[in-house]
Amino acid sequence: MVNKKFSAHGDVHAHFLQEKRILSISLSGPFNLEFILKYQRVVGAEREKIQVPCWASLINVHGLALAPMEATADAQLIVDEAVDSGLVATAVVLHETEGLALQQKFWSKIYDASTLPFQFFSDSSAASDWLVEKIASGMQRHNVYQSRNITR
Repeated sequence: MVNKKFSAHGDVHAHFLQEKRILSISLSGPFNLEFILKYQRVVGAEREKIQVPCWASLINVHGLALAPMEATADAQLIVDEAVDSGLVATAVVLHETEGLALQQKFWSKIYDASTLPFQFFSDSSAASDWLVEKIASGMQRHNVYQSRNITR
């Protein structure tokens, strides 16, 4: 993991929406390598609360949310751990039009290394609708009752 030489640049907030099975993550960039540790602490604390077998993440990105490319390896490990704990899809909402192609390239590099379905959106509503479909598909694949959160 990253050596902490500097303070983390960027901000992160996370909250698991139990009724929707969506981990809502809000990020403000730009980020530095040290931000990854902050991300792991904040998002990891929310992930520990998730007690369902299929869930999704909705990432709202504000500002020019880029990090040094060295951060992608650590970010890819975070994604792999989340998939192991039941993550079925991620929607990334890029609210900043500046550097849009560069941001998509950065985020794609993280998610392309996994088998996790992900997609970019320009608004949270469409992203949430897409995630609901992915969660339903994941639950069906895993034979999970939606109303009781129990496995058949």
